[in-house]
Parts: sequence; C-alpha cells; structure tokens
Amino acid sequence: MRPSICTSFDYSVPFPRAVALLQEAGFDWVSLGASPKHSGHDTAAGRAALKTLVAAHGIRIDSVHAPFPEGDRLFSVDDAERLESVRLCKMAIDTALDVDGRVVVIHLIPYGIPEGPVRQQMIAQGRRSVEALATYAAKQRVTLALENGQKPDYDQVLAALLTEFDGDPVGFCYDSGHENVQGKCFELLQRFGHRLATVHIHDNLGTDSHMLPYEGNIDWERFRKVFHGLGYSGNLILEAGIGNSQFKDPAVFLAEARKRAEKLARPPA
Repeated sequence: MRPSICTSFDYSVPFPRAVALLQEAGFDWVSLGASPKHSGHDTAAGRAALKTLVAAHGIRIDSVHAPFPEGDRLFSVDDAERLESVRLCKMAIDTALDVDGRVVVIHLIPYGIPEGPVRQQMIAQGRRSVEALATYAAKQRVTLALENGQKPDYDQVLAALLTEFDGDPVGFCYDSGHENVQGKCFELLQRFGHRLATVHIHDNLGTDSHMLPYEGNIDWERFRKVFHGLGYSGNLILEAGIGNSQFKDPAVFLAEARKRAEKLARPPA
C-alpha cells in the first residue's frame, strides 16, 4: 500500500508546479482532483500533456474524481442536465484509461431530498446514470467507485446501489471525512470494505473541512485496525487540502501529508 494524495490539495497552485511539489514530497502516486480545468484533462490534448508531465516526474495516476459540481447531477430529474453529468463522468473514465488510472469516483443523490415521488424519481434517474457509467467503465476496464456522503439519506441510496450493482465494475470509495460528519466512523468502512476500490482519507471536527489526518477528531488508531483488516490492496489516498490545515505552505503541507499517510499505511503493531 502506497501513500498517495489528491492533486486538489491547493487549486491555487498551477498544475505543473503542483506535480513538481508532489515529486519533491516523495509522492509517486496521485489522484486527480475534481476540477478538470486544473489538470487539463477535459481535452484529449490536455490528457496527453498531463500524461507526459507526470511521467517526467516519475508520478503515476491512481484514480480520477469525476468533475464537481458539473458532473454531480447524475440524479437530476431534468434529463438534459442528468445526461450532461453522465457525459462529464464518461470523460473522467476516458481520462482514467488514457493515464493508466484504475478508478473513477462519483457522487450520488443530493442531500435532504424528502421521501416522496420526487425522491423516488431522482433515485430512478440516478440508477440509470450509474448503470450507463458502469457499462461504459467496464468497456474501458475502469472501476466506478461510489462515494459515501455526509447524510444518512444519501448513504441509504449508496447501500442500495452497491447491493444492486454487486461486483465489477462498481466498487466503493470510502471517504473518512464524510462519515465523520455523521459521527459514526467506521460503520460504512466495515460494512462495505470488501467492495473497496479506493479511499479518500481526511480529517475534520464535524464539518467537511478536509484536514490532514490527526488535525481533527477521527480516531486514527482505530481506523488503522479496521482498515488493515480488510485486505485492501490499493493505495492510501489523502483528500486533504491546505484551506483548513495548520500547514499553509504547500511544500510543508505535502511533507507533513506524506508523513501522516505513511503512518496510516503501516499496519498497527
């Protein structure tokens, strides 16, 4: 298991500089953040340039986050809006194929939709979206990872979809910060750990602030015990950012991120 981090750690740093900083911090695997414009992977030429850039720095792409918020409307009752999100998520799958990534992470239903006909219609729309993306991902030999959310109503839909789409190419992306917002770590990790395709690891104090591990209140020693008992063979990816961290200098932040990721990647004694 290799320590890794999302390229979204600070979008104010131009992507070529971010890649150089990641190399200097010792990261040889990264995950592309949810802003295609930052890395340039929204065009074929941009993907080619990205692949050349990371290869020159000895870095490999582990996974790709689907565009956010533009690709985050997979459950929309407006079919044109939904299909546009499907298109953007397919673009992320194309990127994963082009850069030898293995996983694309997507979000599901918006929070706070009450029970009733509208919610049921949104779930039906979302199921169509996930089915279309799963079919497309299978052709590209990419795994589609459904990410857990910050609210129980969202995770109910996640559980239903993981049950329905049981096996390749659909897996689970565990987001530690999202579950901590609900105050119930590590229930989902234990429940769906056998479906784990990738992880988004970050800390908080009860709001989704994307701190480094050990900057918030998650019990990381318990996490290590649960996580290392799953048989997960992928990389340990931090989805932390400078914005709410005590470490504001990008180089210092990444050096600290590397140390903390290495600690979490080691099995407990």
